[in-house]
Amino acid sequence: MRAAALLLAALAWPAHAAWTWSEPLTVNSVQGSAIFPHLESANRQGVAVSGGTVGVVWEDNRSGSPQCYLAMKSATAANFQPETQLSKAECYEPVVMALGAGRFVAAWEEAGKVHARVMPGGKTLQLSKTEAAQVTLALRDHTLYAAWAEQAGRFRRIVVARLALKGDTLSVKSAQPVEAAMPVDEQGWPALAVAGDGSVTVVWEDRRHRHTVPMVSHRPDGRQFTPPARLTDRKSGSVDGLGAGTGAMRPTLTAWGEQGIAAVWLDKRDFLSGYDVFAAFDTGTRRFGKNIRVQDNFGDNMAQWHALVVGDAAGRLVALWDDARDGTPDVWLSEWEGEAFGDDLAVPAATGPGGQSDPVATLDAAGALHVVWLDRDEAAGARIRYARAERR
Repeated sequence: MRAAALLLAALAWPAHAAWTWSEPLTVNSVQGSAIFPHLESANRQGVAVSGGTVGVVWEDNRSGSPQCYLAMKSATAANFQPETQLSKAECYEPVVMALGAGRFVAAWEEAGKVHARVMPGGKTLQLSKTEAAQVTLALRDHTLYAAWAEQAGRFRRIVVARLALKGDTLSVKSAQPVEAAMPVDEQGWPALAVAGDGSVTVVWEDRRHRHTVPMVSHRPDGRQFTPPARLTDRKSGSVDGLGAGTGAMRPTLTAWGEQGIAAVWLDKRDFLSGYDVFAAFDTGTRRFGKNIRVQDNFGDNMAQWHALVVGDAAGRLVALWDDARDGTPDVWLSEWEGEAFGDDLAVPAATGPGGQSDPVATLDAAGALHVVWLDRDEAAGARIRYARAERR
């Protein structure tokens, strides 16, 4: 335990660092009171930065049915280019990953199966052979992975695939379920990360204990996944004689430092105040440690939503979410300081009157933080907003 604590401290970046924020930009070119954009996805991978170009994906109903879109902005451009429609049939929960040199790979659910495409210029590839949803992506050293929830009998189970990329063409090199046995209850919302040693970690929502528990599995050898284990350190059991246990949902993962993986999720163990943001760390042992609450005391007695974590090889680590502690939904962030998360900081353009929520984020190669969120106005409709922050 002492060695793990020392490693966590070594991975910390300077505490209490301030951010300098850019002026916010609007990403989506089409808005209206009857148009509803969504930034929901497995692992909350709605934004990526590739060679200085920012890519943002979302779903909205402007055409009369839900479709997925990608908008890009180069480092020198003042605004985002008009978005490109990714899908043809009904589409949900798109994600995006940077490939470098201004190229991206996007993935999404369309017509009951999951698909992927290199952008710009690639052709769409159907990843799943059967009904599937909630796809997510991970990349390390030019090796690309995808995970999704795929129908297997009565329930869905988690499948992880290794993808091959040749030019702008994708193919599925291999795909396997995390567990060979048929699922006994629902599995969904996977998050995926690849550590510095090449090992693959996947977490997901799992109902085998008759309430939602984030489960985790590793594949250190490139062949087999380890038996699933709990990500949370709270055991199942009724609370005040009710239910099978408190719920936890929407796990997110990021590779962190040379060998580490960090996880953040929403946890209802303090069930009277709703969901809180919790985190856990795998410092390279392929085992997550004690759960740590992320938000500060000013976030007590209210629910947090849409949590995620972003990190990088330099040891930077930031958690984001939204809550209504100031009366309306605002976007908040907290940095890891080595032993705990620091004070909650509001994203300046994503706070104040109205509703700002559903953050997605990424750190670029220089350590700048890119944040995208929904800004809702009852009369004008919802805008997708973007801002970039650098540490002073």
